[in-house]
Amino acid sequence: MDLLLVGAGHAHLHLIDQAPRLRAAGWRLRLLSPATFHYSGVASAVAAGALPPDAGRVDVRGLAARRGVPHTLGRLTGLDVGSREALTDAGDLLRYDVISLNVGSESASPGVAPGHDDAGLLRVKPLADLDALQGRIRRAAQGPGGATVTVVGAGSSGVELAAHLATRTDVARVQLLEAGEQVVPGLPGGARRHLRRLLDHRGVDVRTGASVVELTGSVAVTADGTTLRHDVVLLAAGLRAPAVVADAGLGDTDGVPVRATLQHRDLDEVYAVGDCAHFLPRPLPRVGVHGVRQGPVLLSSLLARAAGEPLPTYTPQRRWLAVLDLGGGRGLATRGGWWWSGRSAWWLKRWIDRRWIATYQG
Repeated sequence: MDLLLVGAGHAHLHLIDQAPRLRAAGWRLRLLSPATFHYSGVASAVAAGALPPDAGRVDVRGLAARRGVPHTLGRLTGLDVGSREALTDAGDLLRYDVISLNVGSESASPGVAPGHDDAGLLRVKPLADLDALQGRIRRAAQGPGGATVTVVGAGSSGVELAAHLATRTDVARVQLLEAGEQVVPGLPGGARRHLRRLLDHRGVDVRTGASVVELTGSVAVTADGTTLRHDVVLLAAGLRAPAVVADAGLGDTDGVPVRATLQHRDLDEVYAVGDCAHFLPRPLPRVGVHGVRQGPVLLSSLLARAAGEPLPTYTPQRRWLAVLDLGGGRGLATRGGWWWSGRSAWWLKRWIDRRWIATYQG
């Protein structure tokens, strides 16, 4: 049976690493993805320049070679579910019996009209753009007086970015815009208040209830008519499934609709995991923990499928450990209603990130 893995996210890296088990069960694997995976856990620190561009990179091509998985460099552009063929951006057709998508997500574009040229806007995701993002901030900061940076979206990524940027001596001003009334609304109240105090202490101009209605590379206009100018704007205002999900006819911006088995709602031969999946049993936030934990479930499902056994289901955690890197050697760790902040939280995050990346590096 031919198994086509599209994308090399958290879950698919686990499958590539376990390729010998899949081959022993009768699967012929092929991977379609870029050559490099960018680990989301260090994305904000890389984007803000606190870590080098290669800090979160995994050599996917090397991992596939070590595990004997044929690797087609490229991206999915279309899918014929009738003939079970995938079209790549190079024009190649790849046949499959079962296909799994792990293609991540991209940042939304609030205030940008459809069809508007948004070339001046920098998105936190897709993560492959991190090098360009870091370079743009560095060039802007070389101007007289330093750079003014606007971050749109005060979720976890936006707050991490703003906190990191505020520690840079070559960034004169950081503006953090959030349409809602709170920063990182999913955090415990005490943790949110602590974050707000830290941002205020670092001089970040935090504006909640500031819905962006117009956005360009130099100006942001909010719903109350306020105009804010900047040298660089970073989009971190929520995530959506990449366009290929709709282009392939598998879903919409919410993602590929999947059952608890991680299979498409209507297509048993199509799986989706990570940020590109829309988990139908209950909404899931687009955080890396789900992609990581879906990997072993997907592996078990494929092994069970090959053996003709019942398929396992994914049961998401209700609570998990999350650690924000706030720059300056400070972190904020939360799990459910429990939280703590300080250097120990920052060290914990660094340790978790390094350990995960090392799992897949040669």
